[in-house]
Amino acid sequence: MAWFIGQSLAFIVVAFLLGLLVGWLIWARRTERSTESPAAEVEAATTEEPAQAEEPAEEAVAVAVAPEAVEVVAAEVEAVEVADAAGAPVAAVAPEKPAKRVQKPVKKATGGTPDDPELDEAVAAEVVAEAEAVARAAAEGTAEAGDAEDADAPGAGPEDAAAAAAADADADATARPEEAAAVVEEPQDLQRIEGIGPKIEAALKAAGITTYAKVAAATEAELRTALRASGIRFAPAASSWSAQAEYLVSSDEKGLEEYQDYLVAGQDRARKFDAKVDYADVDEIEGQAAKAAAIAQDDAEAAALAAAPEPEPEPQDLQRLEGIGPKIESALKAAGITTYARVAAATEAELREALQESGITFAPAAASWSDQAQYLVDGDELGLEEYQDYLVGGQDRARKFDAKVDYADVDEIEGQAAKASALAQDDAEAAAETEVPEPGVQA
Repeated sequence: MAWFIGQSLAFIVVAFLLGLLVGWLIWARRTERSTESPAAEVEAATTEEPAQAEEPAEEAVAVAVAPEAVEVVAAEVEAVEVADAAGAPVAAVAPEKPAKRVQKPVKKATGGTPDDPELDEAVAAEVVAEAEAVARAAAEGTAEAGDAEDADAPGAGPEDAAAAAAADADADATARPEEAAAVVEEPQDLQRIEGIGPKIEAALKAAGITTYAKVAAATEAELRTALRASGIRFAPAASSWSAQAEYLVSSDEKGLEEYQDYLVAGQDRARKFDAKVDYADVDEIEGQAAKAAAIAQDDAEAAALAAAPEPEPEPQDLQRLEGIGPKIESALKAAGITTYARVAAATEAELREALQESGITFAPAAASWSDQAQYLVDGDELGLEEYQDYLVGGQDRARKFDAKVDYADVDEIEGQAAKASALAQDDAEAAAETEVPEPGVQA
């Protein structure tokens, strides 16, 4: 605001000085015209005609203030006075020294008279144009000065600009989580849950339970407490609301539809829900006998599915276990041991019994098959590789397996001496690992 007032005052000062200059020049010119004789004018015109052909036309433009300019200046002066009356701070403007006034000889239009109105209008138009140009230049100079002052003002340095930018960034970062929270916390249609009507929905939302996620996370006791706060004590379906809401949170529309078919008036049936059963929507069936028949049929289907044996899993490649070749794999699968899980669950005796049923009595590596299979069940490929490096011909070494030791794969080493040396080196590393105390345990 101070900069704008300072700029306005500078503009007023320049306009005032120009007005003085215009008045003085017009007064001098009209005085000169009134004292000149017609003969002198003719002589001057005759003398200056050759000069017009030789020299470029140069005229001293007598500055005249148009009525519009006077009105603009008056309005700005009035605005400054109002600002002063209101106590607004006004920037001090140093008065500028007027430039030296140089009056060039004015050429008389041939055939014109001192009081020729056409000549006065032409001169006035030129004066107004030059006055506007000067005023614009002054205004631009004042604006540049104001910008320079702002740049030099305390607190306007690069550090302050960086601090302001950081403050804006912090404000944005603070606002973003709030906006995200507002989006997440937008209330949802709880009446999609069977057993919730308009009154119960209003009661839950009044207690802050406004979304499917909040219903799913709440216990039955918490839901009933929220209802009692609004004076609602009867809600028989409350026990199933969390389970229903969980389907909506997971966007499992089909699962929700099947579960709601299982429910009777929003309540669980006597028999536990089984996702494999295609339940009839008893609430849509008319007549108690028909409802009872539909429920009995669903219960029979659920019982049959529960009694049915689990489907046989796909056989897996048992030859990934060290010590199992094609013949041993066929013998194990013939005995029903077809997967890594079944090998891992079997004892060494059970595995040998399965082999004997196929006439195989020699299987020195059988003791390690369950352990190897467990790595595959767990999906631990690196663990299986390290354990198989530890094994020698599929059998455990004399020293117990230590997962911290980087064992050499002795089966890949040629020569008994080299094998013995690798085994001795691994045993020494394992012994050193055993002697090192655990972190935080004093020796």
